Amino acid sequence: MSFVGPPDTALSPEAFYSQALESEDAGFRRRLFADARQSNPGSYQLWIKAAEIEEHWGADEAKLEDLLTRGITVFKNPAGSNSGSGFGEPQPVTQHTWETEAVAAESKGKAKTAKALKAAVSKAFA
Repeated sequence: MSFVGPPDTALSPEAFYSQALESEDAGFRRRLFADARQSNPGSYQLWIKAAEIEEHWGADEAKLEDLLTRGITVFKNPAGSNSGSGFGEPQPVTQHTWETEAVAAESKGKAKTAKALKAAVSKAFA
């Protein structure tokens, strides 16, 4: 699998979630996540889905918080002069939106993801 450019076949967030949820192989899940990010660069929700998958496979809160902090960083202030001007490019995501996603994760039974997301948001927007 090549990491140069987008994958040959776009990987939807839903396909990423279902395939990664079924795979015990962490390396395979990381490759799927990379392909999904390439296919959906404007989807901040992928980062939350990735955390939920890793929670499913037993990741601790520190690992989840690290993953979510990276996602928040990508979408807090997207880099580049043309950022946000094209379809699919990252758009800034507000603190309120991330907090809403934490509540949604909690309501889905993803308590560790919700707690890690709340911690990452409080640090990123402090």
